[in-house]
Amino acid sequence: MSLIEMMVVVALVAMCTLWGIHSWRNYQQALKLEQSAQQLRLYLFGVQAEANNYNRSAVLWGIAGTDGCVGTGTPPSGCHNAVGKIFATRGSGVELLAFSEKSMGFYGLRNAALAGHITLKNSAGNLRIVLSVRGRLRTCSEAQPLLGIGLCQ
Repeated sequence: MSLIEMMVVVALVAMCTLWGIHSWRNYQQALKLEQSAQQLRLYLFGVQAEANNYNRSAVLWGIAGTDGCVGTGTPPSGCHNAVGKIFATRGSGVELLAFSEKSMGFYGLRNAALAGHITLKNSAGNLRIVLSVRGRLRTCSEAQPLLGIGLCQ
């Protein structure tokens, strides 16, 4: 094997390695986003169950940003001032991008809800958590399918 052939092999191996590292990082970012969306859904399921069990209203508030948070009750001035059970994106590399313009929440009577959505974002894309009037929570992707999560319709 000549020196030129060896250099071609090394270059091909280097290109494949760089492509693999790039794909792995993208996969890790998509996984972080999907896990944060699942944690937010679990938080919202808990708020919904509590509102339904005690027949109370639970109006949600949200503070956007990299250190964003979602909670119930009176909205605080910042996430660090929030009291009670909240969902926070601190340190996860995921940003709380958007919250419905109108209020969004759960009503205990017959598990009803005031519809809306919350959007989470990182370098892998955007995921939207959608709350329907009947209290159904679902997750969809805004731009391209992400780890088996379908596009928003």
